[in-house]
Amino acid sequence: MPAQQQNQKSPPAKCTACRQPMSSPLFCDNCHCLHPADGSSHFELLSLTPTFDLDLALLRHQYLQVSRGIHPDYHGSGAEGDMSVHLSAQLNEAHRVLADPVLRAEYLLELHGGPAATGDKSVLAGVLTDTLELRERIADAKAGADPAALQECHAQIERRHATALAQIATLARQLPGADELRARLRATLNSMKYYQKLRAEL
Repeated sequence: MPAQQQNQKSPPAKCTACRQPMSSPLFCDNCHCLHPADGSSHFELLSLTPTFDLDLALLRHQYLQVSRGIHPDYHGSGAEGDMSVHLSAQLNEAHRVLADPVLRAEYLLELHGGPAATGDKSVLAGVLTDTLELRERIADAKAGADPAALQECHAQIERRHATALAQIATLARQLPGADELRARLRATLNSMKYYQKLRAEL
């Protein structure tokens, strides 16, 4: 769905079953009726403003509150139970993405029509050479059973990871921005994946 359509979509003001105001787009506080959420953004599912600088405590609060309202244990079997399971899966995915700053930036870039990783493999200048050298140093340190060298590799990777994350945050805060900014964010997110892989190797 295009970003503009997702950003314009708003939760239902009133429950379609009992016509009472709803605090969540997924369920009614009054009659507990569930509401389909296909087409809603992750932010909409949690009634949050689409921004990079989320209040993580509020995110967690919203997640727990909505989870209780749609949990399958409270909605039995049949169509209502099936919808409950479906909504819970959607909510869990929304929380997983929004709780992670890199995934949150990826998602915001998608909402604002930026290039997807599947179609744009560009990375920042020097990243490929840098990660190749680090990978070779890690391999040498492991082969030589050199914990000091491994520790230094780890420290360098952490510094590069922190730098990339700071760059991602700066760019994501400027969305939607111009095409150049979105392309830069795409390249920075792609670069981050290389450092994430190196962290996993250690």
